Amino acid sequence: MRYIYFTKLLKELDVPRLITFCHEVGLDGVDLAVRPGYPIHPENVAAALPEAAKRFKDAGLFIGLVSMATNINDPAHVVSQKVVASCSQAGIPAVKIGYFPYQGRIAETLPVARGKLIGFGKLAEKHGVKVCVHTHSGNYLGANGGVLRMLLQEVDPHHIGAYADTGHLAVNGCPIRIELDLLRQWLTMLAIKDMLWSKTAQGWSYHVVPAGEGIVRWSEVGQAVRDVNYQGTISLHGEYAAKDLNERIELAKRELSMLKKLWPTR
Repeated sequence: MRYIYFTKLLKELDVPRLITFCHEVGLDGVDLAVRPGYPIHPENVAAALPEAAKRFKDAGLFIGLVSMATNINDPAHVVSQKVVASCSQAGIPAVKIGYFPYQGRIAETLPVARGKLIGFGKLAEKHGVKVCVHTHSGNYLGANGGVLRMLLQEVDPHHIGAYADTGHLAVNGCPIRIELDLLRQWLTMLAIKDMLWSKTAQGWSYHVVPAGEGIVRWSEVGQAVRDVNYQGTISLHGEYAAKDLNERIELAKRELSMLKKLWPTR
């Protein structure tokens, strides 16, 4: 297993500071947000991403994934084209694309999304970079493993992968062993989140908390990963509140320690 950290909430850190963050936590690298407003963004990605990848490699780390903005879900979009090509140039193995909203009728929504994924498959094959679809709870094709499997059914798992998220699957999925079994043919990345339900004036809602503090059954996650013999990259998402960077580092260390106990080095 290799452990990386999603930089969504590390927007203020440039590449040298991200490298320091990884070393302080004990991580192997990052899941790099390449989005407007971040140090590396669609306008500078062609030059900045290969340089960043080299700096991570020189520091004994790697960029395991690039995560595009959540609205980028078309292979013909200029951002898709630029980011996937830049990942190829930088030696980054995978890209996370945006989400496909459910729009009222699965019989109409699914073929459109699947057609876009087939296009992403061609783009991935051209550049030698795998395109990943993230399981995200809510009104999305990919809210759980069953719907994502329907979406992935006609795409080549060599070029298109499933990015399974422990927190979102706990909210909208089956038991995690079923979820990963449904996706095993395409399973490429595992995202680490934990969720906590709370009752508000508007009804029940959920939010992300540090791993071990929510509803995810981590012993079952450990068993599910062993069941499908997954030994790939694991991304800590860290999408919870922290009062400052020092607290985020300590929370990340705690999560990493818990995860390594689930999957001892073989």
